[in-house]
Amino acid sequence: MKERKISRRTAIKLGACALGAAALGLWTRDDILAFLRKDKQNMAQGGQGAAMVDTRDYDGMKLPLLGFGAMRLPERRGEIDEELALEMIDYAYRHGVTYFDTAYFYHGGQSEAFLGRALYKYPRESYFLADKMPGYGLQGPEDAPEIFQKQLDACRTEYFDNYFLHYLTDEESFRKFYIDGGALAYLQKEKERGRIRHLGFSFHGDMTFLQHLVDGWSWDCALIQLNYQDWNAPDEAPDGAQDKGSQYRLLAERHIPIFVMEPVKGGRLASLPGPAEDLLKTREPDRSIASWAMRFVASQPEVVTILSGMSTIDQVVDNVQTLSRFQPLSEADLAVLAKASGRTLAAQAVACTYCRYCEPCPYGVAIADNFRVYNDWAGALGLLEQRGEAPAKNKEAFLRHIKNQIPKKARADMCTRCGKCLPLCPQHIDIPKELGNMEKLAELCRTGLQAAAAEKAGDVL
Repeated sequence: MKERKISRRTAIKLGACALGAAALGLWTRDDILAFLRKDKQNMAQGGQGAAMVDTRDYDGMKLPLLGFGAMRLPERRGEIDEELALEMIDYAYRHGVTYFDTAYFYHGGQSEAFLGRALYKYPRESYFLADKMPGYGLQGPEDAPEIFQKQLDACRTEYFDNYFLHYLTDEESFRKFYIDGGALAYLQKEKERGRIRHLGFSFHGDMTFLQHLVDGWSWDCALIQLNYQDWNAPDEAPDGAQDKGSQYRLLAERHIPIFVMEPVKGGRLASLPGPAEDLLKTREPDRSIASWAMRFVASQPEVVTILSGMSTIDQVVDNVQTLSRFQPLSEADLAVLAKASGRTLAAQAVACTYCRYCEPCPYGVAIADNFRVYNDWAGALGLLEQRGEAPAKNKEAFLRHIKNQIPKKARADMCTRCGKCLPLCPQHIDIPKELGNMEKLAELCRTGLQAAAAEKAGDVL
């Protein structure tokens, strides 16, 4: 049976430190399921001392500060690991996470149906359900009524509490589908019917477009990307597209309730280069690196709920602990985080959050997997700064990670520069260019190693 790692801290939080497996820091899938069920028994008996996620006000209601995003559920053999995912959803629900978010295309179209099955046993009024209209992926606005009904049916519900216009990136596409095509008018009618309680938008554009949206229409809520790394973007960021702080401030000024996605940038802020992690661990030895990102977003008072696409029990438990009895970051905390962020920025390659909106590539390139290897190892091995001067062992390690983690036919050098991925990226990354940069770095490593080997052979001769 395949084993999954779980941290010692998580084991202690689950009350599992007595197990030998926990002592080794390695649990099997069955171990995880067993202790999730143990938590269920504990909560049924009163759950004394159990962590409960804090709440914030929203339209006369109390919503949890943490929301469960159903975009990165655990998988097994290429499908949602339903047994484990159900237990994780139940654990979250027991600990006050009653906001659930899904979308039409998540998990290859299976996320909504899974969430419908997972939540059906709970009273509908006990949880808050959010979904999105996938304007970017439909043939035309005339598809909207059919898609909306399919979503309701899949989620086994008669209404959505929050419903977002998904993935808004620019004025032209927004106007074509939602305004001229009539999809927004249709959704507004569904709100009048009560099948949508709050209508908002999921945003991936620049400040100019955001200003256009809030000036031209009335919105009940907005879903934006927000994290400490992009809080105040540098001046060279194109059209302020990465300046998440400005987006937050504009929505707050307009009193539009803010929901947040990608607080950890697709996991990139859960694991930092050594010097950055050292700074944060020195400040808070018992806190996870990811908790800093979650606490930064939670420290913004106009944020209602923070979505986390949780795929492991470690992430669920840590997020629940982090946002229970929450205390905002202090000025001293923020100063340390700023230093760590500066060091992190220096070690990044591509601003990818691994959402996979750009996939599948028509030529089979595993775009997100390539960028994950690039981000995880090029900076950590010093290749971004030292490049040709990096030690041979670091070059070998980078090439080895590419070989071991990405099939040959899916690597960066298979990109044809067709550009079909470009309009799909929420981060506005020039994907073909960055894949090319990754391949250039890999080729630099290969030629450097070959030259070193040839020189060594010459010395021997």
